[in-house]
Amino acid sequence: MKSRLHLTIAPLFVLTFACTAALAQHEHHDANQPKHHDDAAAPAKADQRVGDPYALDTCPITGKKLGSMGDPVVKLYDSREVRFCCPGCPEKFEKDKVANFTKIDEKIIKDQAPLYPLKTSVVTAKDLPAKPFEFIYGNRLIRLGAEGEKADFLKDPKKYLGTLDKAVVEQQGKDYALKTCPVSKEEFGGDMGEPVDLVIAGRLVRLCCKACKKDVEKDPAKFVAIVDAAQRGNAAKPGADHKSKDGHDNHKHGGG
Repeated sequence: MKSRLHLTIAPLFVLTFACTAALAQHEHHDANQPKHHDDAAAPAKADQRVGDPYALDTCPITGKKLGSMGDPVVKLYDSREVRFCCPGCPEKFEKDKVANFTKIDEKIIKDQAPLYPLKTSVVTAKDLPAKPFEFIYGNRLIRLGAEGEKADFLKDPKKYLGTLDKAVVEQQGKDYALKTCPVSKEEFGGDMGEPVDLVIAGRLVRLCCKACKKDVEKDPAKFVAIVDAAQRGNAAKPGADHKSKDGHDNHKHGGG
């Protein structure tokens, strides 16, 4: 009787142990798999901006000046930043994002094209054709020799944006009009050391230190306007460099 009972229990024990081990192995295997629907991890990527902040000075829906109705509303769409004049505009924008982004892109191209620093493709380094392929990445104008190069750009956009930034600094740094930081009003080369170069919307914005970067990114349109006003003044009166030291009232007018 004991032998029969032992023979009956033994297979059950083996089967139970095997099932438990298989279940544990399955759970361990699942734990090592990527969690595609991890809600905790998703917002980190969604909240990280790529490229430049939105540097246009108007709302893409109403056309009103940003800041005219209080602090702008900042939204990210596929990590690209857009700013609105009021909380009611994002919903209107989202009803037809494709059309609204097309309008934004047209404005950015018009704004940044005259300042574009390269005559070669940022990907291949070959001369650009008379009509290069243009697109906007992270609110920055990119020019390529052909549409097929876009895929290569997207494989490592940080690298190519770095190349573009370097070209902007080299081109605009030679005759940079401001002699002081547009944020702190500190003169360059003082106690803060060497200036820090930031590129936004195809413009070189020279700062006294890294700490000033957050102020520029909080209101990029303001500082783009300051730089533009200074460069226009420098071009109109190339010998009047002394005015750039105390001409911040003019800069404020340019900032809108």
